[in-house]
Amino acid sequence: MKPYEKLQRYWRETAAGMETIESSCSQVAALENRYGIRLPEDFRDYLLHSCPKDEFSNCDLDTFWWSFDRIKNIPEEYEHPISDAVIARDAAKYIFFADYAIWCWAWAICCGDDENRGRVALIGGMPDQFVANSFAAFIDIYIEDSGGNRRLCPS
Repeated sequence: MKPYEKLQRYWRETAAGMETIESSCSQVAALENRYGIRLPEDFRDYLLHSCPKDEFSNCDLDTFWWSFDRIKNIPEEYEHPISDAVIARDAAKYIFFADYAIWCWAWAICCGDDENRGRVALIGGMPDQFVANSFAAFIDIYIEDSGGNRRLCPS
């Protein structure tokens, strides 16, 4: 099962009421062109098949999954210094896709072409840090953490 399918199933099974839409290939290409990036395939699939319908599509009281139009890179969205030097070096190549508790912190995926490609970072939770090695791993942890484990939160 693809990560976006797992996420959709989780939202259905938990009666989250998340309304999703399919984005077009041209919308995704425009996002990539805007930031000069190439999205990791699992994240691209998510945007194409399972992005929240609008800014009011929220699956729970804690995690706010961003609609396609809300997605931005780190420099456009976050005006504070990044505490992790590796993330800071390529901040323009990281795309935010969700935040926690009205932006206490947020998650961004690396869309660069280096060893961190596809990794998901937690930004704003101090310290800024990687929390998953791929979007697929992030989804698995997110679903598992619904029991309160909170491995995607600041340490």
